[in-house]
Amino acid sequence: MLEQATVKSRDRAVEVPEPPTGRAKLGYIGPGVLWAMAALATGELLFTPRVGAQYGYTLMWALIAALVLKLFVTREIGRYSVVTGQRLLSGMADLPGPRGWALWMILVPQLVVGVAAIAGIASAAASAFTLAAPGPIELWTGVVIAAAAGLVLFGRYTGVEWVSRIIGLLLAIGVVVAAVLVGPSLGEAASGVVPTVPEDLVVADILPWLGFLSNGAAGLMWYSYWVAAKGVGVGALEHPGRLDPRSLDAGQVARVRQWLRTMTLDSTFAVVGVGIITVAFLILGAELLRPEGIVPAESDVARDLTTLFSEVFGSVGFWLMAVGLISAFWTATLTNIDGWQRLYTDGIRKVLPSHLAQRPWASPTVIGRVAVIGWLAVLPFAVFVIFGDPVALLTLAGSIEAVHIPLVAALVLWLNRRTLPSALRAGWAATTLVVIAIVFFAGFAAYYVWQQVIG
Repeated sequence: MLEQATVKSRDRAVEVPEPPTGRAKLGYIGPGVLWAMAALATGELLFTPRVGAQYGYTLMWALIAALVLKLFVTREIGRYSVVTGQRLLSGMADLPGPRGWALWMILVPQLVVGVAAIAGIASAAASAFTLAAPGPIELWTGVVIAAAAGLVLFGRYTGVEWVSRIIGLLLAIGVVVAAVLVGPSLGEAASGVVPTVPEDLVVADILPWLGFLSNGAAGLMWYSYWVAAKGVGVGALEHPGRLDPRSLDAGQVARVRQWLRTMTLDSTFAVVGVGIITVAFLILGAELLRPEGIVPAESDVARDLTTLFSEVFGSVGFWLMAVGLISAFWTATLTNIDGWQRLYTDGIRKVLPSHLAQRPWASPTVIGRVAVIGWLAVLPFAVFVIFGDPVALLTLAGSIEAVHIPLVAALVLWLNRRTLPSALRAGWAATTLVVIAIVFFAGFAAYYVWQQVIG
């Protein structure tokens, strides 16, 4: 049992849990794993081999920068939930200005991203299914979306998730082993750590990669939901809204800081794991796909990606990669539908006027079901049937995510500095890195616009 301490907040007694110590901290490593699994099938599995095939190791520095900078943005998002026990959008709703303006700036781009990303990920899973079973890709796309949406609606997917995670772990291990066996060109890889911009760089090729790498804007915000649901920090309280963080005494501030260290352990663990896998995929793309001139694209994306394993492990590698692709893209479809359903439900209810939010049709259950069935199942399937290119759909979604990240980072930094006590805010170094993240992603977005206009 965790020890409890009592503080007076808003004239009511509130119990604050004792933070875990030692090995007990490992029990709170979970939100980061979900966060990493949501990203595996897009930034890492799909776009990183493409970037390796197109540019070799020259953008290794951008990979490292994106991972590190997103870690600090994620920590700021997690910080809000650890200290307040609230989900991120709850804080966004209270920012000064016209009612709900920040929520609208979050929701509108994500309504587009959700449809394009689900269509792209599910159709990528379908392209993997076609390697092992007969049937058109449209059929398997419908099966993947329907199955994932059904599991999210009925909430009975714990066992499926565990199986998918185990297969995903095996895929990750296989990728790292394959990268070691291939033997990267250490000199070229080392030179890629030094920031340089290739002369033939097409920003449209790397913007979605940077947007999805370790997670896009939506995935970063989902971390807030998973931290609160895991009960990290004030979120462990039954009624966290009763506690005002600004009323905490020195002892309680120290206790919350311990919780923040636990959250940092979780997010860092996830980013390090994602980083190792991503570098391995870049090596395989640079060493195996680039010499052959193969750039995974369109409905052949799964077949192109199986080259990464078949070149190393033969026919066994082909089937290992095929099963891994099915599992990874399937898990990502499931996780992304669940994440966007939470984001849409929470955001829509918060932008509704209070008298409408009380209506039966505005309940979380109804909005969530409509979001899953209409916006995250039927519409993505229709979009894929019309456009039919998984890579193009994910490129659109990833580009929007990359442009959206600076806005999300700026809003959460402002939110934390406005609502959290100074003792629990980020220090100057962490704050500086979040500002650098804003400039980094905004810079690539601006370069993309400039290249489109000038080009």
